[in-house]
Order: sequence, then C-alpha cells, then structure tokens
Amino acid sequence: MGCGSSNATSSYKYDIDTMWDQVSRTVDSRGKMDKQLVISRSGWKTVRIFVSSTFRDFHAEREVLVKEVFPDLRVWCEKRRLHLVDCDLRWGVPKDTTTEETLRTCLGEIDRCYQDNIMPFFLNLTSERCGWIPNQNEIPESIATDYRWVNGLSVTEMEIMHGAYRKDNINSLFMIRDSSFLKSVPVQFHKDFVDVNPVAPAKLQMLKQMLKERFGAKQLQFYNCEYEGVNDQKKVVFKGLDKTLGKQVHDFFKERISLQYPLQTTNLDLFQQSREAHESFMKNRSASVLGRTELLEQIKEHVIGIGIDVPFVLLGGPGTGKSSIMARVSDVTVSKALLKEIPGGGDQGWHVFYHFVGAVPGSPNLESTLKRLLKELGIVNDTTMPKDLESTCQLTYATLSNPNTRPLILIIDALNQFDESKESTVLTWLPSKLSPQVRCIFSMIDETPQHKTLQSRPNRPTEVYVTPLDMTSREAIVTETLGKYQKRLDKQQMASLLSKESSQNPLWLSIACEELRVFGSFESLSDKINGLADGLLHLLAQILTRFEKENGGKMLVATLCLLECSCHGLLETELLSILGDEDHLMPPNNSSEKKEKGEGESREKKFSDIGPLSAHKWARVFRALKPFLRPFGDSGEGRLDFYHRSLSKAVRAKYFSGNSEENLYRWWHAKLANYFERVANLERKAEEYPHHLTKIGDQKRLVAFLTDWNVFDHYYREDFSGELLALWREAVDSMATMEELYIARLDKLAESNTMNEEDMSLQYEKVGRVLMQAGQLKTCFKLLEKSMKIETDLGARPERMVILYDVLGTMHNERLVLHDYMTKAMMPDLKPAIQYRQKSLEIGVGLTEDRFRLKRAFSLMKLAFNLRTWIYLKGDNTLSASEATDLGFESLKEAKKIFVELDDKAHVAECIMNEAMLISDDSQQEGLEMYGEAEALSYQVCGEMSVLSSRIVINKGILLEEMGKMEDAFDYFSLGKKIKTEVFGEEHPQTLRMIRTLNEPAFKRIGQRRAKEATKT
Repeated sequence: MGCGSSNATSSYKYDIDTMWDQVSRTVDSRGKMDKQLVISRSGWKTVRIFVSSTFRDFHAEREVLVKEVFPDLRVWCEKRRLHLVDCDLRWGVPKDTTTEETLRTCLGEIDRCYQDNIMPFFLNLTSERCGWIPNQNEIPESIATDYRWVNGLSVTEMEIMHGAYRKDNINSLFMIRDSSFLKSVPVQFHKDFVDVNPVAPAKLQMLKQMLKERFGAKQLQFYNCEYEGVNDQKKVVFKGLDKTLGKQVHDFFKERISLQYPLQTTNLDLFQQSREAHESFMKNRSASVLGRTELLEQIKEHVIGIGIDVPFVLLGGPGTGKSSIMARVSDVTVSKALLKEIPGGGDQGWHVFYHFVGAVPGSPNLESTLKRLLKELGIVNDTTMPKDLESTCQLTYATLSNPNTRPLILIIDALNQFDESKESTVLTWLPSKLSPQVRCIFSMIDETPQHKTLQSRPNRPTEVYVTPLDMTSREAIVTETLGKYQKRLDKQQMASLLSKESSQNPLWLSIACEELRVFGSFESLSDKINGLADGLLHLLAQILTRFEKENGGKMLVATLCLLECSCHGLLETELLSILGDEDHLMPPNNSSEKKEKGEGESREKKFSDIGPLSAHKWARVFRALKPFLRPFGDSGEGRLDFYHRSLSKAVRAKYFSGNSEENLYRWWHAKLANYFERVANLERKAEEYPHHLTKIGDQKRLVAFLTDWNVFDHYYREDFSGELLALWREAVDSMATMEELYIARLDKLAESNTMNEEDMSLQYEKVGRVLMQAGQLKTCFKLLEKSMKIETDLGARPERMVILYDVLGTMHNERLVLHDYMTKAMMPDLKPAIQYRQKSLEIGVGLTEDRFRLKRAFSLMKLAFNLRTWIYLKGDNTLSASEATDLGFESLKEAKKIFVELDDKAHVAECIMNEAMLISDDSQQEGLEMYGEAEALSYQVCGEMSVLSSRIVINKGILLEEMGKMEDAFDYFSLGKKIKTEVFGEEHPQTLRMIRTLNEPAFKRIGQRRAKEATKT
C-alpha cells in the first residue's frame, strides 16, 4: 500500500508539473505593462468585480460579500460616479446547463470585465476544494481555442488564468482560507469543504505556491474563520468573516478602483460629455463600411464644392446603413480637418460638429444639441447661453446663415428622430440658404416631416438615396463578419443566403450573420440559412422567439419590454433590481389579478425583500441580447438600450400588439414608475420617473414629485424653467393650482425652521421666478417681497439685493407686455419697473464679476427701453421726458461699454439700435445713421437672417416712414417680412404683422406699381 500510495503521489506531481509547464507557455510576455493603469473618464463608468470560487464551500463568504462588502463599496463608488457590478456566476447555475454554456458564461463574463475595465477587478476564494476538472473530451474546440485551455485545470483555475494569472493582473486579489477552520467544523459537514478527488491536495498546494510567486503578499492574503452554526438552509455559517475577509476585500478593491479611476479634479460640462459620447459612437460604427465608396465620394465632393448653400441629405429606410455611413463620414472628416486637408477652411480650418440622434442619452433633444453646437463654435458661453428652444433656434439660424461664422461642417444622423416639436419638424433653426462656408450633411428616413420640409423650400437640398447593397458588397460583408469568428460559408450556402431579398439591407445581413455565427450544428447550417425569415422585422421576430426558448423565457421578454418602455434606456443595475422580483415579472393574464401600484393595490413584494437578479440568470439574457443592445455611446456608463430602432419596432409588434396593447404599455410604465419612485439618484429619477407617471396618468404622484424641493432645484432655470412647467401642465389643470401647491409647501418650509434665512430667501425668489414664468404675477410679487424682507434683516447683501430689485423690475415689465397699446394705463407698472431697475443698478455699482457685469448691461438696456415708453407717455413730475432721454442715453452708453469689454458684439448692435430709437425723437437723420451702424454690425455678427437684424431693419423702416421716405420704408419692411418668414415661418404673428404693414394702402400701391414696372421690364 505504501509503495502504491507513493507512486500515485509521484504521478500526480508529475502531471501537475506538466500542466503548469503548459500554463507558463500561455502567460502573456508583456505582463507588467499594465501595472500603473490609470483611466481618464467623463460621466459615469461601470466597474465590474468578478468573483471566482468553488461553489459548495464558499456560501458563507459570498453572503458577506453580497450583503455587506459590495453594498458598502457600491455606495463609495457612486460618490465617485462609478456603478459597481459584482459578478458571481456560481450562484444558481442550473443542472441542465451544457458544458459549453457553463464555460462560456464564466469566461465570457471575464471578457466583459476586460471590455469595461481594460484590466478586470478579479477576486478568487480558495480553500480545500479545486472543483470541477473537465475531461479533455468535454472541452469544445472553440472554447479551447478562444481561451487557450490547459488540460487538467479546473474551471476555477481556468478563471484564474484568464482573469488574472496570464496578465499578472494588478487588480486581482486571492483570498486563501486557512485550513485550520476545519477543526471547528462538525465532521458531518466536512464533505462540503474537502475535495474527495485524490489529486486535490497536491493540485491546491501547487496553485497556492504559483499564486504566491506570481502576485506577492499584497495580492495573496490568508484569512481565518471559525464555525458558528448553520442557517435556515442548513448551510454552515462562519464568524469573523466581516473583520477578516470582508475588510481585506473592501480595502483592496477600494484602493485599486481609486487608482485606476481617480476622482475627477475637473468635471466636463454636459456638452463636453455629450461630445465624448458621440465620439465613442462614431468610432464604434465607422469601423466597417463596405460597398459605399461612390456615396462617400459624393459627400466628399459636396464638402469641398464651391457655391454650396444647401444641405446634403442622405435618404433611406430603416437598416439601410445610414448611421454607419454618417459615422464614417464624421471620422474621416474630423481627421482631415485636423490636418487641414479640406480646402476652403482658411487659417482657422474647418470645425466639424457631429451628432447621432438616438445614440446617447439626451441626443434627441434639439435644444441641447443646438446649444452644444453654438458653444463649440464659441458663439455663446455659459453666461450668454440662450434661455429656451425658440431663442436657441433663432441664434442657430443666424449663425448658419452668417458669412462671418467659422468654417463649419455640420453632420447630423437621423434628423427625423429629434423629439417632436415645431422647431424639429419645421426646421426653424436651419436657413434655407446656408452661408458659403457652412456645410450641412444630414441623414433621415424619406417622406418624414423633416424631409418634406426641406423639399418644400425654394432651395431644395441635394438628395442621395442609400441604394441596396450589390452582390459583391453583400458577399464581402458576410465574409468579413463571419471571418472574425473563424467561420465561413461554402458557395452554395453563400448563394442561398444572398438570394434572399432582404440581404440587400445591411442591418438584415449583419443580424443574419450573427444568427449563423451562434448556430452550433454545421451539418444543419444550410437548413438554418434557408429558414431565416426574409424581411427585417420578420427576422427579428424569429430571433426573439428563439431567444425566449433558449435564453431566459419570461426574463428575456421582461427585459425587452422594460427597455422599450424606458425613456432613455436603463442602467444594468436598474434592470437587475427590477428583474429581481421574479414572482411578478410579467403582466397578469386576467383582470382578476392585482394590478401595479397606480392602478390599484400594489402586487409587488416589499422593496426590502427583493434582491437583484442573480448574475447567472442575467448573463444568459444579456449574452443573447448583446448584439442588439448598446451601452449608450459605449461610454462605459452601463446604460442599455436597443442598438437600432428596428428592434424597438419588432418588440412592439411581438409583445405589445392586440386588443390589450394600451393595458400592456400601462402595466410596464407603472412597473417602471414604481421602481424609479424608490431611486435615490435624482438625475436618473428625473429622467425616467415623471415620464412613466405621465404615461399612466398618475397626477397625484407627479404632483408629489414636483413639489419635492430637491426636484424643484433640479428643474429650476433662472431664465425659463421650461421642463418644470411642462411637467406641471401634465400634473394639474392650471398654473393656479401649481401656485397654490408651491405656496403651501413654502409656508410649511418656513414653519419648520429647517432652512436657514439665506436659503429661505433664495427659495422665495426661485419660486417667485417660476410663478412669473408661468404668468402668476400677483403671487410672484408677494414672494419677492418676502425674500426682500429677509435680505433686509440680514443686512441687505449687495449681491442679493441687486438681483431681487432687478427681478421686481422684470415682473412689472411682464405686466407691461400685457398692454396692446402704449397708454397712460401702463404707468402703474412702468414707474416701478424703472425705479426697481434704477435701485438694482445703484446697488450693483461695486460688483465687478463678469456675471454681475453682464446682468448689469442687460438691466441697463431694459431700463433704456422702459424709459423710451416713459418718454412717449410724457412721464410725470418725478421724471421729465428730457431727463428720461438723458438717462436713457447714459444707460445705453454704459451697457455698450460693458458689452464691448465682454466682446459681445451682438448686444453692442442692439445697444446702438436702442440709441437710434431714442435719438430719432430729436434728430431723425442722426437716428437713421445709427440704424445703419447697428444694421452693419448685426449683419457681421449675426447675419442678415437673424432676429436682431429683423428688429433693426423694421425699426429703420418705421423711421423712414416717419421721415416720409416711403419707397425706402417699403424696401425695409419687405426685407423685414423676408427675414421674419425665414426665421419664424409664414404663420408666426411677427410675420403676419409685417404682411399687414405691407398691405396698408400706401405700401400696397408701391408694391403694385413696382410689380407692373417689373412686368414691363
């Protein structure tokens, strides 16, 4: 026996030595290169920690990790704008899982860690079991090739190889449980902790030795624990794990994460974050564009062409490859612009702006897109940013039509997918005639409202349709796509695939290739090809049916429905939390079942009773859907949504059609509303929660949400809180109700004494501004008075008093706008408007920061405008008309000086216009000259087709009419009409006003005479 035992041990040792020799040949030689990995980032990032261990013997440790260590780490990560995802795939692996599926699940999840974090955060727990050692025949050839499998290694050891050992991963931690714990464990439980495989002791001894040599004491740590008893599931519980294992794991990964993702010292603003996200999407989609050489050449000729003043429009149906083409165009154009290889850019060179609607969060928002464009061009800064969509569109229009704008190439993919609004449909931001140094390249689906708008314009765009792929291009796409995975079709199979009509569509072809790639039986491959559904939506429906059957059933369907109903996609962590309630995963089958909260009594478990979906179950769903999902912009934020809108259509057709369509949507929106009601991250909550409450018509909860002060602060904008007011219109029947609710909340806040006086004053002001924006002027005044009283008691701080007096002036000015004509009835509001402005300006003399100086300049202009009305109404004994005139000129002179110093030429032009209006009362000729000066400067800065230019030319026309120069006045009113029509549209009140002016008898006669003369000519 002794000799036999010795021989067996020697044999084991020889086999183990041989195995580790093979391991050494698979180790990456570059090893230490990634030791100082530091990743710069913007926005949120997902961090994955992969947990590797045998299953039966580490139940207690996993409980501590999942319930204590990782939650603490997650809280810490969120403060650093990091999402933590712990990946423990040993939890709940079903018995009927195939070997290949198990191995791909484990090793594939490590692949995801590489993709997200470059070097995985890897935790291994090792003790006295080595776990499952697959036989050589059990390892599929594809697995052996893809992961350089070493025969004789256990699955756990192979995880160690792939996730840590081969790359000398600095982010890996190995926690070795000291074998002394067995002394405290009752004998009947030893079978759960000791491997019965005779090779295990020698194998584990060698593993621990090799890990020690490879990683050192910091990454290889030992811990002790002691038997405490068993839990309700008859699983052994150890005591002391929180202080030994838990603390070591927590501290190690906290240090490694902070080193790899250091806390950002400078935060990118939202516009910079958006640009980076679009850049990531561009790089991802531009990698492979085949068979489009001629089309790309046409776009190139448009960019470098001379005398181009219309957009280039790329047209085609869903899935025709427009986004990939636009991504390639963007990528190439950016590179060539940086090298100044594109002619016509002058000394500055071309600025390239690219935007992919639907590709990243917020990308369908037209206002934010145009503001990003204006900021990149240097037209505006944070202080001078337009306050709403209308003014943003007007400034963009002026910029794109202005010959002094920097050379610009504007590339927008999916123009028809901007959020629905008049501005996005009618394209009020896009001039019909572009400036000579502006190139616009758009893609869209043909016959959409945006396409029809462009076609209806006098200057029609250059249109090119994306044609179906030719046979050579189709074959190249199939060969390249399958070739990445060492797969190819024979001639007959290729012919069968390409004979399908839908193979002309790039998206159908790429989806079909992915479906063939994952198909396991080569013998049945031809039948599989023949069975692929012809038609994009039909193919997607076919694939979704297979997914249901093979990858999670209801879990997969629920994932698709949740993503379809989400407003801006869902974070992976959010999906896992929602899917964790597996007992109530799907809508009820009949009306007798309880409904979601918001439609009756909640059928949900208590939130505290629901844990996230197990990593293994999610891995199956994610692995199936991965080709059709995208993390927005591939930025690593971890937010998932459909990669293409065609999948959204397929999901709607398959899971939301029929007589119960409305109820199904309502159920899923209610489920999402219930989840986001509990979400603490206000940024995410504000993106999703009110959207779902609106969809289910839950006004009660929407009101409760909007009256939360944190929510108020999130949506509040000093100039115009458009989003907040839009939500209130969904929540209540009138703005008066909103007013009552806010006043009640303010009273309650004041009574509670939970807010200091300074903040209470600011809150009164902010609510007052919102009420003023909503037209509730009476209550606005009362709140501003309360704020003023608090500030007076606090010592009348200048930086606050200057703002409050100015807001009071603005409020009275809002009342003045309600008058149709200038009459003495305006005096009760005109006088305080002037007095409050004067008081604000008096207090603000000593405030020299740019933000205060800019506010002062605007206040001075508004004061001058009010003074002109005062002069027209002859004033009163407190301020004569002549005194008002002098004060108006002084105000405009100071405002102009500030605007000059801040290099704000547009407002300099506006000041000159206001000076012309004032001086015209005494000297019409001098006023006419000043109008000419303002006109020239406005054309230079804003272009002819701009709101400011329209105001100047119309005011100049009015002066010419007063001077009796009717022919010249007719010319300027006609120009004013042209600009108003271009900027605002034919039906806008300002355009209609110009039409009425030109229809007045005197001007009508001039127009008729000129038309006759033109006919004779």
